[in-house]
Amino acid sequence: MPERRFEHLNEVRQAGLSAPDEQTMHFLWQIVDEGVLGASRHVELGNQLILHLIGQGSEGLQRARLVAAFIARTRGQDTPVIGNSLTLLLAGLDEVAPDAQADLLKQRVLDWSRAAKARKERLVQAATRHLVGKRGIMAFDYSSTVSAVVIELARLDPGLQVVVPESRAIAGGVRYLEEFLPAGIDVRFIPDAAIEYGLERCDAALFGVETLRCDGSFLNTIGSRMIARLAQGMGVEIFGATDLLKLDTRSYDGHRPAPATRSYDKVLTDGMAISGAGRVDTRAPELDVIPAALTSALLTEFGPVPPAAIWALGRSAFKLNDGSAI
Repeated sequence: MPERRFEHLNEVRQAGLSAPDEQTMHFLWQIVDEGVLGASRHVELGNQLILHLIGQGSEGLQRARLVAAFIARTRGQDTPVIGNSLTLLLAGLDEVAPDAQADLLKQRVLDWSRAAKARKERLVQAATRHLVGKRGIMAFDYSSTVSAVVIELARLDPGLQVVVPESRAIAGGVRYLEEFLPAGIDVRFIPDAAIEYGLERCDAALFGVETLRCDGSFLNTIGSRMIARLAQGMGVEIFGATDLLKLDTRSYDGHRPAPATRSYDKVLTDGMAISGAGRVDTRAPELDVIPAALTSALLTEFGPVPPAAIWALGRSAFKLNDGSAI
């Protein structure tokens, strides 16, 4: 639902604190209300927000914990990497002297950012090696990782056809144009109702990944599963591009909830001059689950991984092979 950031106001007040400052609310607009797009970008913004809050005197750590829990419960509901990253950054700070907490947290953020950049570079290089030679690529909904892969592919093959459908649900296609056009890439920009037409010009479609599950399925913007089903029948390969850190380890214990629903009033009925338009129910899922059976491979920092191999890779990467609780 839009403007979820204002729910945080009540939580802060109930904790006996003054209202969040304007900068905090702007960060929350970008993250939980998706004023900017992309889970990786939201992790980065969450890190910046924590740095901003930790500098607010004796209340800073309390405010940081409150906002981390809020983001995990809202934006992180279907994208646990966002809340998980904040939790890891704050872990154990109470055990450090108060006057050393800000410096420690700043160092953690810097270390996290360097590691994330290195993982993304490995992912982009591995994905490019796997996809080079494709005649056409469809990029559906905005993902900074997918954008980086497409830009590198187009650099290697200036004749690559790039098809970007516009998702009316979140307007992620425009974000691709903002990055592809300055890179000199010619784009076929089509309405999402013309997905089949676009797929005819491609032999691969790339999705970002909000959450990866241990069975090789993943979540992405609504419309993704429809594209995957169409693509399978047309002989077009489907790839999810993701840092393995987006694996929801809770899925090993069966935690695979249905995607949350949201209202689409803003994109469907705002400004409608029809009597009774306010009674229209525009609720629909925010994300789709793309089954492993519809996915050719997950493009990760470990290279292309068949969906069936995610189970073992995840247990190894997260050190879960000892059978301990996840």
